[in-house]
Amino acid sequence: MYSISNIGRAVAILSFIIGTTLFSFFLYFGETFIPIGVGLGFIGVAITVNAILLVSNLIASLIYETDRYENLKTCGIILMNIPIAILYFYIIISLNDIRL
Repeated sequence: MYSISNIGRAVAILSFIIGTTLFSFFLYFGETFIPIGVGLGFIGVAITVNAILLVSNLIASLIYETDRYENLKTCGIILMNIPIAILYFYIIISLNDIRL
């Protein structure tokens, strides 16, 4: 059976891979291939799922003392997606300002 820590890591890595793929497609093909709405929809789903897993890991770290370190490491992995998403968003906004 999978622990909440393993699920959190897998979802955080999957969110990073999907987000980076969408970002790369946008940079390479432009808005004609990947509309902005697809990216914003993904961000909404990713924020919701990752927030639920973050809270679940925090609660699990309080309840299960033996797995506390693993759960807190998973929280760190989940939180690392935030600055990356902000950077991608900033780059896309900057590129759209240049293209106008």
